[in-house]
Amino acid sequence: MSSLTKSKESSSNLRPNHILPTALQSNNLHCQDETPKSAQHLVSQGKLNALDFIETSPEIEGTLMEAFIEDDYEGKLHLITMRMANEEIVGISFWREIPSDEMGEWMDMKRIAKAIEDRNLTPSVDHDHDEELSHNTNKRMQLVKSESVNWIENALKSTNVTNDTSSKNTAVTESTLESLTHKWIKIELVAIKQSYRARHLGNILLGLTLAKAHALHHNDHAILHVAGGGASNNIPAAKLYRRYGFVSIPQHNRGGPFVKPDRSLFVLGNIGRVLNTTLPWDAMKLT
Repeated sequence: MSSLTKSKESSSNLRPNHILPTALQSNNLHCQDETPKSAQHLVSQGKLNALDFIETSPEIEGTLMEAFIEDDYEGKLHLITMRMANEEIVGISFWREIPSDEMGEWMDMKRIAKAIEDRNLTPSVDHDHDEELSHNTNKRMQLVKSESVNWIENALKSTNVTNDTSSKNTAVTESTLESLTHKWIKIELVAIKQSYRARHLGNILLGLTLAKAHALHHNDHAILHVAGGGASNNIPAAKLYRRYGFVSIPQHNRGGPFVKPDRSLFVLGNIGRVLNTTLPWDAMKLT
């Protein structure tokens, strides 16, 4: 990250490389990329307690931590900790680079073509309108959200995914599949310590997670599950993801493009675009 010197510009005119460090400094925070060894030390010292972050389902954090410490994903699972000046950990983020073959097994290519044709993946302007944000900010958000489906449409534009099993069409299908399944990450968990949740720190941590993921191998697509019963029950989380340009995806039995697990999925089609577009950064409550 660049210098943590506060900018005198308003947050609406800043880009992430200024906003995120400023947001950290404004809240007396810093973030650290952990290693399996450092994570093991934090756990053994009692500095990371799952119940501090996920009261209802601490086993989620515990399972991810175990996988990270044991390096089950061979370096593809990452952990970021957000800390106060006194080193108290107030936020954690797990994210994972998804191999192309795994993403290919998750996608239903024929269903993707149908979803685009039926406009099932296009975010609704009215439904996603955020009344807490200005009209212009909402318009910018819709442009970013459009990227979450346009990349699929562009990849399929010159090809035809059909049931034809001839060698020619099979080759086309495989080529299309390859173009759609690379450079994905999955945000496994973004969690803030309960006593700090009124400070909009999840906004900062999600932004940092996306920035770090994009910087590493230029990962450009993100997918996540909304925990806590889905978007209808976990409204704060769903609102946060939508403010970053994520769009909700229908389940497979409703025309969605992903096979199970397919409940409460959100997709961001272009991380680079969201990091270089003025989004509702004022929601970070910079001082």
